[in-house]
Amino acid sequence: AVDVAGGAEVKATLAAEAGDPVATIVDQAVGMRVDLIVMGTHGRSGFDRFLLGSVAEKVLRKAPCPILTVPPHAPVMAPTDVALRRILCPIDFSPSSLQALGFALDLAQQGQGIVTLLHVIEWLTEEEPRTSPDFNVSEFRRHLTEDAHQRLRSLIPGDARSRCAVEDAVVIGRAHREIIRAAVANQTDLIVMGAQGRGGVDLALFGSTTQQVVRAAGCPVLTVRG
Repeated sequence: AVDVAGGAEVKATLAAEAGDPVATIVDQAVGMRVDLIVMGTHGRSGFDRFLLGSVAEKVLRKAPCPILTVPPHAPVMAPTDVALRRILCPIDFSPSSLQALGFALDLAQQGQGIVTLLHVIEWLTEEEPRTSPDFNVSEFRRHLTEDAHQRLRSLIPGDARSRCAVEDAVVIGRAHREIIRAAVANQTDLIVMGAQGRGGVDLALFGSTTQQVVRAAGCPVLTVRG
């Protein structure tokens, strides 16, 4: 497998261990002080996955370092052909998403690519209600959108724009759906996002936006902890 993947050009250490996969992977990462874990995802979904969870998703919650997950239908590339020209970085202004932004900018600068910062407004996303004399929903949505654009632009260091292209986008909808939609529309090579977004106990019960994106993405996803 290493030879087929082009491993002759890099130094690869092979190891086989017995035990619980998640615990073993995390222990190895801690012991070796790794900078990055790279894992494939099976792309499974449904009730069985809800009950058991995948190894990749469990490692995602416990790993001490960033994780690059690669879906089964991602384009096959030789090591010399890997290019990250278009990077999508969802931002919910949580600490982990701000940490992910630094990774996205660094990768874009190395590959002379473009970073799209995406913020999704999930509030007031249903069918347009009637405007009352005391509260104009459309106007408030416009205010939220403009404020989010300003906050996104304020995150970009002045020197970053001279080394890579940066654009910002604000949309209204369900976060994971809009992230996947933007990734497809922009022909994204890599999604870079935080592992722990804003939320509460519902994330532990029903899955976080990050987990849903990892499951559904058609491109690799780099997950960064805060």
